[in-house]
Amino acid sequence: MKIKILFVASEFTSGMIPFASKIIKTLSGDCRFEVYALVVNSGNNTYKNVLKGMDKAHLFQIEYPKYKIKKLIYKFYPVSIIQALKEKEKIIKPDIIHLLTGDFSFAPYMLLHKPSNKFYYTVHDLHPHELKSSSKATIMLRKYIDWGYRILRDRMNNLTTSSQSQFEELKKIYPNKNISFTHFPTLVTEEIKEGNMKVPELKNDKDYILFWGAVNVYKGVDILIKAYLNSEKLKCRKLVIAGIGLDYSDLIMEDKNIIRINRFLDDAEIKDLFDKALFVVYPYRAATMSGVLSIAYYFNKRVLLSNVPFFIDNKAVASTFFECGDTKSLQVQMELLASGKDAARNLSGCYEKIYSNKTLVEDYCKLYLVR
Repeated sequence: MKIKILFVASEFTSGMIPFASKIIKTLSGDCRFEVYALVVNSGNNTYKNVLKGMDKAHLFQIEYPKYKIKKLIYKFYPVSIIQALKEKEKIIKPDIIHLLTGDFSFAPYMLLHKPSNKFYYTVHDLHPHELKSSSKATIMLRKYIDWGYRILRDRMNNLTTSSQSQFEELKKIYPNKNISFTHFPTLVTEEIKEGNMKVPELKNDKDYILFWGAVNVYKGVDILIKAYLNSEKLKCRKLVIAGIGLDYSDLIMEDKNIIRINRFLDDAEIKDLFDKALFVVYPYRAATMSGVLSIAYYFNKRVLLSNVPFFIDNKAVASTFFECGDTKSLQVQMELLASGKDAARNLSGCYEKIYSNKTLVEDYCKLYLVR
């Protein structure tokens, strides 16, 4: 008899959508599971395309409110998705209900209704990332989100995370709970693999140093820019910072060797972006769970990483490390990689070792105690 799983993905940020959809699709393809999914879409941030091959009878989609007041109400008590969850639970009678995407807005509901042992919860950020904002509204929302995460961790008996350090810490905090480690799913989609779109901002460039991803304070892009600007040896290489977020124009100034692509990149552009890069840099100040390594490893690129625990846990022959937060250490390692002295390194196999579907399915079988 198949195990019935109802996955819930109420968050739709650019990182959460590929995370949740990869897990949903991978387990849907395994004969031991009967998978259903309840997801929330918001404009261009949607699960519609990534889950378009899923049986419509197994995929339930809710649209995020368009108007400000309704959005605010949703964040504090998402009536539409709570009602949908209760309805689908009665109809499907799932063996497992798994909240995949943080889902902080469920916290008030879970305070009023103690979740049964069939509920599972993925812990993304046990400790909040650094936030660059002086807005009282932003700070208050962030505190509410962190409160919601904590409530859900406290209320659920079954927890999982894709961070080894968080896994160890969760076991200490909750010694009597079922806590498992599950590998982070790959971000590499079929659209990325087969991408044929060119990045227009880079039509005449290649062999550049690349940072890709949403640009936030905790990602350390300011450290990367300073390390690059401090080096005469790196002037022969351009630095490309691709991804929506902080623009750091105050640091970049008029330096034409730094190309800041401050927009969302289509999956079909990613192949071109990575293929033409000399190496990739992720100078994060902190990293708990991230899929950015999967793309660099898939395209067989050397990767320069800060020595934070998550990156160390997912190191491969393609990885080189520098001291987290140390501009000089980053500069020295970038100069070494830019010189090409280690270009003969065989980078094949890095991706399959960590991001195979087989590994992902085995992890979730252990989590759900399925043989």
